[in-house]
Amino acid sequence: MRKRIVDAVKYMDSMGLNYGGVGSVSARFGADRILITPSGAIKSAMTPEDIVLVNLEGKVLEGRHKPTPEVNLHLEIYRNYSHFNAVIHAYPVYASTLAVAWRPLPSLTEELVLYTGGEVRVAKYAPFGTRELAEEVVEALRDRSAALLANRGVITCGRSLEEALEVLEVVERVAHIYILAHITGWFGIPKKSLKKLQELYRAKYSSLSSSRSET
Repeated sequence: MRKRIVDAVKYMDSMGLNYGGVGSVSARFGADRILITPSGAIKSAMTPEDIVLVNLEGKVLEGRHKPTPEVNLHLEIYRNYSHFNAVIHAYPVYASTLAVAWRPLPSLTEELVLYTGGEVRVAKYAPFGTRELAEEVVEALRDRSAALLANRGVITCGRSLEEALEVLEVVERVAHIYILAHITGWFGIPKKSLKKLQELYRAKYSSLSSSRSET
């Protein structure tokens, strides 16, 4: 799993989905442990030995580095959404453009709805590394696999690391389309069709009916 995290990080960097030392990636490792990227590391130079193992309270169990300062954000997502096994926080250009404008990404394409559950909401701004920020992101992720972070970037989640990465690619692609569509105008998916697509999305996660989404 450590190598898969490093491979994902380097892929994101090579595809322009993230850059430098910003952002973070994590994945569940057993029932109550998380593997997560370290603090301040240049992602393109990362090795499997750099990945940090923590428990669900954030205590470091293995690793030569401190975990990312965003560790509590990741942990709060895992604590609230048991169906997610991987979380990515990244700063791709177009999704980040919407994030700094505090503008949600509408349900423009079937692909976006099937991968994220519908409109990608904006988590309200809160100071970096705070519990308040983590709570805002958890709220924005209700019935969704992605959320924009006001004045920051995007969070994507999945049942696997690969799925979380696919969600990131879809969000960035549709964010690009959305921004370009302002030149000509755009129309959202009709409500009846949108509802059917959202039902297909929810069917992927058998635990959604008992997760925070119902509270």
